[in-house]
Amino acid sequence: MKALVVVQCFPPLLKNAGGVSKRYFTLCRALIDGLGWQVTLMTPVDVTRSKEDDINRWLQEGSMIHVPARGVRINSATDGVAVFLDLFSYVNARDLLRETICRGGYDCVFIDDVPWRLELLLLTRSLGIPTVVSSHTDITHMKAYKGVVKLVWKIHMLSTRLATVHATVSRIFGVQMGKTYSVPVSAIWPPILWSQEFKSEPEAWAEQAAALRSLWLEKLKEQGCEPKAIMLFAGRWSAEKRIHLLYEAVPKDCALVIVGDGTSSYSEAVTKAGPPSGRSNVLPQRKMLSGKELRTAYAAADLFLSASNFETLGNTVIEALCSGTPCALQPAQGHLEYVRDSKNSWLVDFDKEEEAREKLSKIVASGLDQKSLSKVLPDFAPLGNTFRTADFAKDFNEAVLSKALAEGKKPRSALWWCLEVLKRILCFLSCFILFFLLRTFTRVAFVTSPEPQFEVLGQLGGAVDDKKGKSVFTFPCMRIFSTCCEPRQPTSPSATPTDGTDYESHFRSARSSGSKVLRVYDAGVGGAPPPAEEEQAARKKKSA
Repeated sequence: MKALVVVQCFPPLLKNAGGVSKRYFTLCRALIDGLGWQVTLMTPVDVTRSKEDDINRWLQEGSMIHVPARGVRINSATDGVAVFLDLFSYVNARDLLRETICRGGYDCVFIDDVPWRLELLLLTRSLGIPTVVSSHTDITHMKAYKGVVKLVWKIHMLSTRLATVHATVSRIFGVQMGKTYSVPVSAIWPPILWSQEFKSEPEAWAEQAAALRSLWLEKLKEQGCEPKAIMLFAGRWSAEKRIHLLYEAVPKDCALVIVGDGTSSYSEAVTKAGPPSGRSNVLPQRKMLSGKELRTAYAAADLFLSASNFETLGNTVIEALCSGTPCALQPAQGHLEYVRDSKNSWLVDFDKEEEAREKLSKIVASGLDQKSLSKVLPDFAPLGNTFRTADFAKDFNEAVLSKALAEGKKPRSALWWCLEVLKRILCFLSCFILFFLLRTFTRVAFVTSPEPQFEVLGQLGGAVDDKKGKSVFTFPCMRIFSTCCEPRQPTSPSATPTDGTDYESHFRSARSSGSKVLRVYDAGVGGAPPPAEEEQAARKKKSA
């Protein structure tokens, strides 16, 4: 069995798309290791630099084929930096036609929230390939959701009618989409655990958690705080997560540790949420965590918090429960999928600061040790065990994949086939015509949009969600003049980050080629090779 996975989010995890990246990494693991499928992955991300052992093994074995795609970087003053797959790139169109028509043999195609996925859905519908399209994001909560973006998003959602199966990540969000956009949702993804660390029992992490907790307590003591309990937020630092509502909601005799990172200006405000803002009980730890580090962080905390009203599910909630840490969540959207107030965790309205602080104080007073939790949250431990022991490959096959494959096996009449041929011809003609119309529309938007700003990335499959990737001119006819016009090569990034983030150091080893000189540089990705250590030393000596 063969699957074509066309996604814009995949490890190495991107700051603005970590949850979706984890989801499709888990899907590929289920298809390859769980179900024995062959996977062709088309993405603008260079998966060879993911540092994930499973991905490296799949590529070496040939069970995964990576088709590097053209990406477009979007930079918004409010929502930060993100990268999406450009379906109207000639290179990407060529590769899609080659995979679906020339090579063929695909049993199913999987598509995420790729912009203008209507184009790809028309192609797969015309070829009769079963297609699973998934909607993961609720863009209506983002500041960019206005004007033409609203129209584009509605077309984006209506295009799901062409898919064999339209899936989403929670029943709550599925019902919401059905009411808002009048589109059918025929399948729900089972909960994912992207890292094997989350499948182990909480007791196995006691030693690492105690060491990390001691480190947090030491830093908090230096800030003048000796908390009764430590509360944790983990995830993307962005406005829609509403992290700022947690600062004052946390009781003064408790501490809030914030781990994660982001690309927007909001992340800078989170970095200064502690002592610089007069809060001794807030400890921001700006770092992108690996699976092991994240599991340790959950276990080191007493309570996980989220004030987001944006989540379509909330992978961090699943991870916290697997780690043996209860949650206190905003009663909105995906948070309501599994959490039941005072049964397996708590629901807290962070929009009401005083009420939230009072409820968190009562939660701490009731006890957050395992013995107390077994009394006040009778369903907490069983739910965490259910998530840890679930077989995602089996559950996904039953809930989503089997529905797509069954559609193509239904007995059909001769009249149905006559109509089907006509529908496929119309879909292919629509796909052909729309490609040139929408390519023109998107290119004009790329070069004229002042906010957000768009850049077509030069290297295929080399996208990262910062500003360091090399870009090219939007119109191919202009690229022949690139040697005598604007170089499109950004200034060499400093080896030492100036914005307080360790994002570069987190991915540096994945991008380097083993050379001591190549710390942040990789041909075609961005930056220029930094000076050698001897040259740097000479410069320092001269300046002194």
